[in-house]
Amino acid sequence: MSIRKYIAYLRTIETGSITQAANDLGYTQSAVSKMIADLEDLWQVTLLTRNRSGIEITSEGRNLLPKLQEIVRNYRDLNFAVSELHGVHSGLLRVGCFTSLSTSVLPSVLRLFHEKYPNIQIQLFTGEYSNVSEWLRRGMIDCGFLAMPAAGEFEATYLFQDSLVAVLPPEHPMINEPCFPVSRLPEESFVNLKEVQDYEITRFLDHLRASPKTIYEVTSDFALLSMVECGLGMSIVHDLILRPNRYNIVRLPMDITQFREVGIALKRDVTPSAVTSLFLEHVVYCMKKSAFLEGMN
Repeated sequence: MSIRKYIAYLRTIETGSITQAANDLGYTQSAVSKMIADLEDLWQVTLLTRNRSGIEITSEGRNLLPKLQEIVRNYRDLNFAVSELHGVHSGLLRVGCFTSLSTSVLPSVLRLFHEKYPNIQIQLFTGEYSNVSEWLRRGMIDCGFLAMPAAGEFEATYLFQDSLVAVLPPEHPMINEPCFPVSRLPEESFVNLKEVQDYEITRFLDHLRASPKTIYEVTSDFALLSMVECGLGMSIVHDLILRPNRYNIVRLPMDITQFREVGIALKRDVTPSAVTSLFLEHVVYCMKKSAFLEGMN
């Protein structure tokens, strides 16, 4: 059946690896290679080139890619329609998300979706905004949560607003204050989050007149929170990472507010699958019913 070969080829392009595609689909590596070779023989074109860094799609493969994606999307929609005839909603949903949302609000939203559609399988991909954007471009995910405004190649729906807040050790002298003045940052031992790609916190700090005195630098949000809990210093984080707050630390708003707007995005000019449309409707419903905001309390 050609559709299996189309899916194997698309998964190889999405992951950038024949081995990873085989693992994801439950095939052997040789089986996926054979499927792609069969398509190349059938169409008399080269779909992939192999080099030291892995595989790369050819210009012919890139030209055929939108049609193959449409065929696979229609195939999945057909299966979904058949499942509906039998009273069962089934299918696959691939969602991209950044860490602070995936560990805070999103699980409750996914739980409600699963309760309504228990036969829809969900794959959650977590990373930074840049990762989510790249996964959307490559078709590796069906939709993704991003900070807004999103790039012009995406169509995004606004969901809610998140803010930067100060986090303090429980013995800090300012824990009972209504807010944390950023002018105090040079006086504090500061635990800095070394952002790899998305520099929201770094940009905020760089625009302040008073730069913090960095004592520790980490690459993990959760390592940062543990260090603050142990009294090694204070820091500034996105409020979402504290929802729920699993650490013995104190959260304070700052006297200078800094927000980000969070939305859910699709690749523009690509018709979403039936399952993706159901999830988008569900996410917007949760937003209107304050499910996102409840998850932030």
